[in-house]
Amino acid sequence: MIDNNKLEGLILAAGYSSRFEFKDNRFKKYFLKLNDSNILGYIIAGMSKTGIKKIKIVTSEIFNKLKHKKRVFKSVARSGIDLKNLELSFIENKIPERENGYSLFLGLNTISSEYTILTMADHIFSKNVFSKMIKNYKKKDILLATDPMDNKGYYDKEDATKVYGENSFIIKIGKDLMNYNRLDMGVFILKTKKIKKISKEVESNFRKFGVSDIVRSALNSDLNIGYSDFPNTIWLDIDDHKKYRQLKRLFNKTSSLHPFALNTKPTVVNYY
Repeated sequence: MIDNNKLEGLILAAGYSSRFEFKDNRFKKYFLKLNDSNILGYIIAGMSKTGIKKIKIVTSEIFNKLKHKKRVFKSVARSGIDLKNLELSFIENKIPERENGYSLFLGLNTISSEYTILTMADHIFSKNVFSKMIKNYKKKDILLATDPMDNKGYYDKEDATKVYGENSFIIKIGKDLMNYNRLDMGVFILKTKKIKKISKEVESNFRKFGVSDIVRSALNSDLNIGYSDFPNTIWLDIDDHKKYRQLKRLFNKTSSLHPFALNTKPTVVNYY
């Protein structure tokens, strides 16, 4: 288990949301409404609920920074989290076409804590995977949350990143794996210093690269890369309107399911 004082949160949110074909191309899918809040609000609230006090968000170019920041703070408050002890920072990725590996590279360069808990800005879970990952952590350079596919889920196998693992160690990872026994759920614990070094090496060699490319580079460098299974956790990667409709059906106000197991009332706060 990791001491929360040695841990910072990092959320990758610089994608184009192209599958949604929004009329206003400045609108981001992580602001899609979910109950009284939105997708990003619940993700930040889930991290905060574990005791993480510093969270950094890598986003694409922000047109109105103050308005954007206020909107994020309101989203978190509406999901029931007190903002008094939460420090949110924003990092602009001005070249999002370099893909999410580049966002990870930019984010890690701003983090000084020993460990980083990483997630995507469009993944929602029925349990607080962040707290469980922290509790399950055992001396790995990278620990990835995985779905062993024991139960039928809402995941899209064709689109998901596949993992082949044995005895808690990842052997291979990639979208095109033919032989795999798990799916990447998009939540990681990273040893910041080591993975920062790996991401810098990958960034210097590739124009476009993903988080999985950094994980593969870590595997090739003989780092300790492990997985933690979440067989009974419902999760969705909100890539398009179909997935968003599923999300709203699963996590509505009358459902027994709550995003990140957060069943809390909105908090009224002053943001500035």
